[in-house]
Amino acid sequence: MYRIFPKKIVFLSIAWLVVGVYFTFDALGSLTHFTFRITAIPAFVWLLANALLLNPVWRFLWARYPFLQKHVFPDLNGKWKVELYSNWPRQLQLLEAAQSRDLVLNMRSCPESELAVLMPVVLEAEISQSWWAFEIKLYNPASDTPIRKSNTISVDPFPRNGFQDPGICYIYKQENTTDNVLDDIEFYGAARLEYDFEKGRLEGLVWTARMWRRAMNTASKAVFTRIVDE
Repeated sequence: MYRIFPKKIVFLSIAWLVVGVYFTFDALGSLTHFTFRITAIPAFVWLLANALLLNPVWRFLWARYPFLQKHVFPDLNGKWKVELYSNWPRQLQLLEAAQSRDLVLNMRSCPESELAVLMPVVLEAEISQSWWAFEIKLYNPASDTPIRKSNTISVDPFPRNGFQDPGICYIYKQENTTDNVLDDIEFYGAARLEYDFEKGRLEGLVWTARMWRRAMNTASKAVFTRIVDE
């Protein structure tokens, strides 16, 4: 999560922390008549920074002071209900039109009412977020679609910028179970999700490279809603 900050801010923060520790050591030395070695400052700064960035510490501060969620980055740790709305039915509709002599379908200009309804798929995800790592695991507990699971390859968080909400861009590898020999069992995908503070959920788009050689790769609207433990 440290990547949401510009490098200049990171270096300035470390510099101010070092200066603050130095003057604290100097003041304590004057009060206690105990000599603090300057060479101990880097080690102390390292220990202090790591202590503040431990998950229990920063997550406690984020829960205690909600403004940190909006002005730094939201705490996304936990389990999420994932709702996808795939364009796969429209892929099939296009294939049927291509095979038919009578059916004419212009995907570019036809009214929305003539298009097949986007297919809803419900999955679950677990997000593990720290200052040093970001992992997203997605799985299908109901096993009602070929989707089996997906694991993160790379996650890049982006901070709030003006009216743009913060969020994540990530690349993942997905595994499917299918008996179609022409289908891809493993393929890569990408997603861009923004965090809606009013609704408390992640929303965005997902793209896959599934069957891309046959121009059948899919895309979906995605909605992540946090699962609250009862």
